Amino acid sequence: MNIYQSNKLQDLTNFDKYSAQLGIIERSMPAGANIFFQKLMRSQFKFLGKVSKDTAFLDIRNILNKEFSQEIKAELLYNQWLEDMADVCKTFCELEKIEAVSFQLVTQRTCRRYHIDNVPKRMLVTYAGKGTEWLPDEAADREAFLSGEPNEKIIKDPSALQFINQWDVAVFRGGPEGVLHRTPDAALNGPSILMKLDHPSFLENIIPGIEIFEDY
Repeated sequence: MNIYQSNKLQDLTNFDKYSAQLGIIERSMPAGANIFFQKLMRSQFKFLGKVSKDTAFLDIRNILNKEFSQEIKAELLYNQWLEDMADVCKTFCELEKIEAVSFQLVTQRTCRRYHIDNVPKRMLVTYAGKGTEWLPDEAADREAFLSGEPNEKIIKDPSALQFINQWDVAVFRGGPEGVLHRTPDAALNGPSILMKLDHPSFLENIIPGIEIFEDY
């Protein structure tokens, strides 16, 4: 399978040039991040909103504003985290040549079965907890997946399972040739913090009242 890897966020704007199924930007976590995110995960949350390329930091700050205490907001890492999410949103805008993104941020993830996203591309960052589990093509039984079989039948080689690392940025290409992935067991059974970005049409096409927090 074709994976695009780099350690520079801006390089992800070249993702389409390589026809890759999955793009991964490897990054290091800031010092103190684990302690900071443990404080955030003392309560559950899920946010949804539209984030514009030109006002990404302000939009994210407004979406999150009412949830967190002044003590949390006073932490040095809080604004650093918001700036990082804003930078990732801007990168996705540049990749997709769009002016805004559909933004989701959640602490609970529930997608147990391997799946392929029904969107052109989806960008994910796990800031805390276990990152998205994905299955290389050579280790997957696509026929079992298409016929609705459980995960045990879909996995041909359990030793080949891969996980997106914390803080790394991942872009999954959707559609029939996409990579099979799921919420890992550790994230199903405990809290994590996942940011998910989609084309703004994902948000605009939501039917009012329908729960859309698909988790990965």
